[in-house]
Amino acid sequence: MANILPRSLRAVGSGLRTGWLILGILLLLIVVGEVGLRLALTAKDRLVRQSRTEHRIDQPAQVSAYHEEELDATKRYVWQPYVYWRHPPYQGRHVEVDRNGLRATWNPPSRDTAAAPTPVRVFAFGASTLWGSGARDDYTIASHLSKLLHERGYRAEVTNYGQLGYVSTQSAIVLLRCLHRGEIPDIALFYDGVNDLIASHTHDAAGVSVNEWLRRAEFDLPNRPHRLLRYSGRQFPAKGLWGFGRLAAGLRRRLRSAPDDRSRTQPLSDELARRTLHVYTANLAFIESLGQPYGFEPLFYWQPNIFSKRRRSPREQVAAERLLLSEKVYEDMYRRVRRSAALNGQPRFHDISGLFDDVEEPYYVDMWHLSESGNQLVAAAMVDDVIALIERRRSAVE
Repeated sequence: MANILPRSLRAVGSGLRTGWLILGILLLLIVVGEVGLRLALTAKDRLVRQSRTEHRIDQPAQVSAYHEEELDATKRYVWQPYVYWRHPPYQGRHVEVDRNGLRATWNPPSRDTAAAPTPVRVFAFGASTLWGSGARDDYTIASHLSKLLHERGYRAEVTNYGQLGYVSTQSAIVLLRCLHRGEIPDIALFYDGVNDLIASHTHDAAGVSVNEWLRRAEFDLPNRPHRLLRYSGRQFPAKGLWGFGRLAAGLRRRLRSAPDDRSRTQPLSDELARRTLHVYTANLAFIESLGQPYGFEPLFYWQPNIFSKRRRSPREQVAAERLLLSEKVYEDMYRRVRRSAALNGQPRFHDISGLFDDVEEPYYVDMWHLSESGNQLVAAAMVDDVIALIERRRSAVE
C-alpha cells in the first residue's frame, strides 16, 4: 500500500509529460505548417500579381507595384460616423491618403499673389472608381479633371472624397458632413451607379450599403457574449491561421457542387428596381435642395460598366465573366435609368454609361475599375459641364 501512492504519482506525471509532449509536437507542427503555407501562398500571390502586371491594360510599368501591393495596403479601414468606414492615412510610392482619409489629387501650384483669383472648389464624391483603384494619385478622375480645367485656363481645386464601396447615400452623407464642418464647395460632383445596384441585389433591399449584413453581424457584440464567441471563433482561423484558412477555403471551393447561378443572373424585381431608382433620385433631390442655401452647384453622373462596352478585349471579357452579377442584371437597371423621366428631366443629371460603348481600346483594368486613360475620358466627359457652372457662377456675381 505504501508504494501505491508514489507509483500513482509517477504514472500521472508520466501521463502529463506525454500529454505535454504530444501537445508541444502538435503545436510545433501547426506553426511549421502555417509558416510553410504562408510562404507558399505569398510566393503564389506574387507570381499571380506579376502575371497580372504583365498583361495589365494601359498601365505604365512603374504602376505595377502600386496596383497590387499598395492597393492591398489601402484596403484597411477606420470607423467613420454615419458612413461606417474610411481609409486610414497612407503614404506609398503611388498612393497617398491624408489624415482625413482622402486620396491625394493633382492640383495646380497655389499662387500667393493677392491678384490671383480664388480657386473654384470642386468636391468629387463616389466609390472606388472615383477614388482611383488602378491609377496613381495624379491620374484619378479627380486629378484628370483638375488638369483639364487648368489646361482650359480655369483655376480650380479638386478634392477627391471617393471611398471604396460607397453607395450614393453614403456620398450624400459625406457632403452633408462637409457642410456641418463649414467646408462648402462651389461645385459638388457625384459619380455613382454600380454600387447602388450591387447593394440592392445582394441584400434584396434598396438604400442599404454594400456588405450591410456585416454591420448587422458586428453590432453590439460586447453585450451578446454568445455571438461574440461565435464571431471570434470564425475570425481567428481566417486571421490567426491565415495559411490553413486559405487552404481550407480552397478545398471547400473545389469540393462543393456547382453554384446556382440563378440569383447571380436574375435582375432586380420590378418593385426593388423602382425602389433602388427612387433612393438614387431622392439622394439627388436632397443634394440639390442643399445647393441653393449653401451656395454650391451639384452635378450627377451615372457611371459606365464593363458590360456596356460592346467591343471588349479578351482580358476585359474575362473580367466581365468574373463579375458578381451578370450582364442581364446590369442591362435591366441601366435601361431603367435611360427611361427614367425623373432622372432625365433633371438638368444636373448626366448618364455617361455609354462612354465606352463603341471604343475598341481596353479601358477596364479589372471587373469595375478603369485605366488611367479611361479615367481621363471620364473627366473629359465632365469638364464642359463643370466649366458651364463656373461661367454661370461668374455671370451671377457680375
